[in-house]
Amino acid sequence: MKIVGYMLLVAAGFITSPVSARQVSDTITVTGTRFTFPLVQEWIDQFRQTHPQTIFRLVSPRDPAASQAVIHFVAQRISQKKETFQYTPVARYALLPVTNTKSGYAAKPLTVDALRALYFKRNGGETTSEKAVVYNRREKSCAPVTFASFYGAAFEDIKGKQVPGDDQQLLKAVQEDPDAISFNNPGFIYDLRNRKPVHDIAVIPLDLNGNGQLENTEDFYADLDVLIRRLETAPPAGIPIEDVVLSYDRSLDKNKPIIREWIQYIQAAGQEQLHHFGFLTTSPATAAVNR
Repeated sequence: MKIVGYMLLVAAGFITSPVSARQVSDTITVTGTRFTFPLVQEWIDQFRQTHPQTIFRLVSPRDPAASQAVIHFVAQRISQKKETFQYTPVARYALLPVTNTKSGYAAKPLTVDALRALYFKRNGGETTSEKAVVYNRREKSCAPVTFASFYGAAFEDIKGKQVPGDDQQLLKAVQEDPDAISFNNPGFIYDLRNRKPVHDIAVIPLDLNGNGQLENTEDFYADLDVLIRRLETAPPAGIPIEDVVLSYDRSLDKNKPIIREWIQYIQAAGQEQLHHFGFLTTSPATAAVNR
């Protein structure tokens, strides 16, 4: 779709729509968790087809322009919320354990206890015999924090090598090391065109019933659409699923009502783009505008 262009822009450190100097004051600057950017950029592009006068600038949190952002996308549990801010769940995402296709873990189902022992320090769970090198991001960001928290650990408890860069760089490290294991979101694990895992990447399957075998009811990783359908209808208890939350200061409603219009678009027509990019729909319990 627009993935190639997106990756080139990420390499430059930001994504942006063309903005002239005189338009800056009217620009809506958006930032947040970078793995959501392909989806967010699609929401921007589709919205601007009916609102061409609206200028968005989507920037990396590391970009100096992020300090001017009025909209933030966060993909981890928000512990402290500002009273004047609106928090709107707009999507959900999963995190899956992944490995290189040459690894012994590529087709080896693991119980949740075995997975904990494999990924985390100071864990008393089951031991594993296969050789493995755990890769984690150097930056304490949404995905590793969420992954660790789900399994009762902290970011600092994740074993192994730390990779500079974003989740795509983390995935690349796994692709280049036959002994590598890590975790990532489906939007990067799978090729969004053919819906299959990208080259040299395999999902480590979960042994849900603990019998040491991957049964048909546990084997739903070969196709992105099959995975999404399972996660939305009967999500296994051992897979982390978290909200993507859009936040902004409600005081902007008066001067920038277009923000509210964009959010309404995201909550309605914008939900049609979720599955293409590997995201899940918001659950009924979290779909309310205020949280």
